[in-house]
Amino acid sequence: MSIVVDCHCHVGIGHEYQQMADELLREMDRYGVGRAVICPVDRCIAVDNREGNDFGLNTARAHPDRFYAFATANPWYGERAVEELRRALGEGTRGIKLHPSLQGFLLCDELVYPLVELAEELAVPMFFHTGTPAFSQPMQLAELALRFPQVNFIMGHMGSTDFWLDSIPAAQQAKNIYLDTSWNLPDKVTRAIAAVGADRVLFGTDTPLSTLQVEMGCRRATKLADNVRDQVMGGNILRLLGEAK
Repeated sequence: MSIVVDCHCHVGIGHEYQQMADELLREMDRYGVGRAVICPVDRCIAVDNREGNDFGLNTARAHPDRFYAFATANPWYGERAVEELRRALGEGTRGIKLHPSLQGFLLCDELVYPLVELAEELAVPMFFHTGTPAFSQPMQLAELALRFPQVNFIMGHMGSTDFWLDSIPAAQQAKNIYLDTSWNLPDKVTRAIAAVGADRVLFGTDTPLSTLQVEMGCRRATKLADNVRDQVMGGNILRLLGEAK
């Protein structure tokens, strides 16, 4: 199998959880994960954006062969949010992670448009947490994705747990939506691949909120052809990051 790449992890010290790079690397090595996308923790997603972005940048710089960092900014900060993302992306982060329920905005609200416009300008993917009512629903992401067809959106957790039934219909409406497998059992992932194609499903764990043990176990239990497994388990996120064709 080709290299395994986790499209969604967290590093840092948050309010309700924490995970440092050495802990994550040990778990990655234990379960055969070669690389990972790292995002800020809850406190830094909600409030201390620059602190979280710099922590991710420094972690990725210390382990350039293992980590890609995504940046965040709370859209309520307005132009300051745009400036912070432009700074972080200019210094080496590879995408944007937003969490509407933590940051206090409706996923498809015009408030987030300036950040999406920046993602379009710089051609970087956007990861949105989904699954939490009423801020983070898959159909809200579909509305946003249809408005910005040139931006690649990753639907965090495929709407799990509260809105997983909406994840596939939402992704079918907008071909620029990609589905993150974290928090999803094998049957849901199999159905997603059948509905939208293997090239739009991405392996993710959301560690430490979930674990590599659980998520890798679920993916190993997902019956996939070798070429499909290679796409889902790493090839697709590498393509979104410009690391593969």
